[in-house]
Amino acid sequence: MKKWMASSLVFVVLLAILVGCGTQETQTIHISVAASLKDVMDDVKPLYEKSHNHVKLEFDFAGSGQIRERVVNGAPIDGVVLASVTDMDTLMDKKLVGNKQQIASNTLVAVMPNKSIPTNNIKEELAKAHVIAIGDPNSVPAGKYAVEFLMKEQLMDSVKSRFVKASDVRQVLAYVESGNADIGFVYKTDAMISKKVQTAYKIDSALYNPIGYYSAVIKDSDMADETSQFMEYMKGNQAQRILKKYGFGEVK
Repeated sequence: MKKWMASSLVFVVLLAILVGCGTQETQTIHISVAASLKDVMDDVKPLYEKSHNHVKLEFDFAGSGQIRERVVNGAPIDGVVLASVTDMDTLMDKKLVGNKQQIASNTLVAVMPNKSIPTNNIKEELAKAHVIAIGDPNSVPAGKYAVEFLMKEQLMDSVKSRFVKASDVRQVLAYVESGNADIGFVYKTDAMISKKVQTAYKIDSALYNPIGYYSAVIKDSDMADETSQFMEYMKGNQAQRILKKYGFGEVK
């Protein structure tokens, strides 16, 4: 009788454990990501959630400067992936995020509508363009890199009156796709996803600072451990293959 009771008790305990495991609450991680990584994250999300059954990824996409301001203002975010080491270092200086880690790199290009015929000289192209699309340099890293190029080539004064400024790099792409801009500065990876634009000019990487993508966990996040695991995943083989598929470079 005692053996039967002991066996029954063990069975009940094991059943409770199994039921508890089966009903584990789903944990949602909210991450703010640079707009140029949207396609990558759309691919990453189902793969990560499949291998992490009790984690749900929730992304929002914007310019890195906008994301930086959201973190500073206390937005409910668990982690960030930015296309600007300057914006990330600002958050680190304010002790709002943990250590940064680079997950990818990129390059700057100038795109034009498919119907346009490039002159093969970007200075001539910019001189004749009526509208030049650029990310707002105050919040969009691609815009900052473009300004660096224009300053080094001593073109800024002659072109700035013809700028149309965008809230993120994907909006720059949209301006050129729609024909509302004659030329625009975007990342190589953005140009690759569009069938409506051509990469007219590759900007010499010596004329702007290196473009890196950096991830970090928000220090006061309740999901810091889970977010840290996801950031490590972005450095792993599966995520790096997806980044490479969309044209992102390896960490430099």
